[in-house]
Amino acid sequence: MNNENQLIEYCKDVLHYAVFNKDEQSNEYDIEVSDHGLVLKPIFPITYQITEKLYNDIYETLNLALTPELTLIRPLSMQIVTFDEADRNVARGIWFPWRVGKAKRLTMDFATLYKRYEESGRIPIMDIIDWDYRKSPHLIVTGVSGSGKSFFLSYLLKMCSRVGDVLVIDPKSSDLARWARHQPDVDTVLPAFVDGSKIGNQQGIGTSYLQAVNKRLKDVEILMYRRQSLLYQKSEKVSTDYSELGLKPYFIIADELAALMTGAPKSLKDEFQSTLTRIVVLGRESGVYLVMAMQSARAEYIPTIVRDSISVRLQLGRINSENTKFLFPELKEMPMIPLGGKGTGIISIAGDDRYAGIEPVATPTIKE
Repeated sequence: MNNENQLIEYCKDVLHYAVFNKDEQSNEYDIEVSDHGLVLKPIFPITYQITEKLYNDIYETLNLALTPELTLIRPLSMQIVTFDEADRNVARGIWFPWRVGKAKRLTMDFATLYKRYEESGRIPIMDIIDWDYRKSPHLIVTGVSGSGKSFFLSYLLKMCSRVGDVLVIDPKSSDLARWARHQPDVDTVLPAFVDGSKIGNQQGIGTSYLQAVNKRLKDVEILMYRRQSLLYQKSEKVSTDYSELGLKPYFIIADELAALMTGAPKSLKDEFQSTLTRIVVLGRESGVYLVMAMQSARAEYIPTIVRDSISVRLQLGRINSENTKFLFPELKEMPMIPLGGKGTGIISIAGDDRYAGIEPVATPTIKE
């Protein structure tokens, strides 16, 4: 990185006024930088406590002060690094990862996006952010109406249908259903009202629809167990997955799960949530993945164990502590700098060493 010394001095000046505002504290820490982030190294003894609050204060201050030259990534917890050969009073530091510059939105036709997938084996999200579903199983996107989540889910449906087998669950019979009806290889579960014959007689979203969804999910669960059995019988590897058997991934793509459970009895809701839990917790090795969208990831709609097992989380639209507390409880009061425009928000990808925490995202714009 060019001008490292200037960057270090700038960071120290910024932190001196906002965080370390006692004169003696300027000599109680040092800063080292690289292309991947910043280490703040306390020089013990110190007059301040190293706490989660201090970590958050430093992040908040540098986050705004360094953009757009650098994009700070919010780790899911405080990151400590150690230096084995250093003197004991400077043998550890707190780590703040960043990206040089900022990720850019992809604006291109679908064929070009799919070519990027073919070259990498990962589904493109931004120019330097993509989804490796084998490393990071399952994806959830939340956001209010108009945030761009349905458009992004439609993009994922098109991509996943080229990559593997797909089951679409669309209670609204909206974008996903209308696209899937022209795709003979895409399986769907839709409410009875789509054919126009059951409108107005309690055959819409509710009991009968959730029964049909539960039945189809049970079929997927059986498929998952069969694949797991084949892996046990045929593989000699300790660590493996469905790809060793030459199988394609299987994606369950569900829109608006809250609407799916509206008006259904508790027994059916419990059956749905328990089946979904088993698929999400056990589906990785067998190649069964959940992709879902909803306005809010509240516990009454999605069990906590399901939410915590989903590796890729996106929140699109307005970002504040109130609407992120279900999907990103670790954010608390911490602000993020959005990229701006429709389909923008924040993303976290767990299970992939290329990503260190929560960062801004702008979903692809697809040219027709």
